[in-house]
Amino acid sequence: MRTYCCLIMLFLFLLAPLCYSSSASLTSVTPPIYLNVKESWVIEIAKFAVTEHNKRSSANLKLEKLLSCRASTSAFSSTYTLELLANNGAETNRYTAKLLEIITSSTYKLQTFELAPFPFPPPL
Repeated sequence: MRTYCCLIMLFLFLLAPLCYSSSASLTSVTPPIYLNVKESWVIEIAKFAVTEHNKRSSANLKLEKLLSCRASTSAFSSTYTLELLANNGAETNRYTAKLLEIITSSTYKLQTFELAPFPFPPPL
């Protein structure tokens, strides 16, 4: 009985790193890639983010300009992080949005849409 326990423990210790390394490669995320903000499909992602935010919050934002778009991909999904300018009718603000695309269904889900802090304080 004792030898079986030792064999099972030895097997688990040898097998665990192999299982971890194969599952880690499936879920690993690539480094972010900056996408061209002038491509039509990237602009469509930004429009989707603004439209979805308007539906969720009863806002009336209109996309003015897409500043940047970063994409990170894994085996099953892509995450897009957008920086954009949107106008609410009175003023233009900078926003950040994060969208998730499930590769198998090619649909987008808006995860976050927030007013972005300015990188530097405005001059006095």
